[in-house]
Amino acid sequence: MDIYHDSGKKIKVTFTDNQTLIGIVDHWTSPADSEEGIQELTVKPTEGKLKGQLVNFNEIEVTTIEIID
Repeated sequence: MDIYHDSGKKIKVTFTDNQTLIGIVDHWTSPADSEEGIQELTVKPTEGKLKGQLVNFNEIEVTTIEIID
């Protein structure tokens, strides 16, 4: 799954365990730059207990990504 999104976009991520995260994209890491050789996305949540922190995840953990803005 391609998880690339531009920095500053507000997105809703649904993970394989059905948890969701809504936040602003901080940055995307290409497979070439990732230690595991897979895409990674870092998001700053806008709500919930992780609000304001940076959350990093990889393409294997994601079911869907929706643009909110």
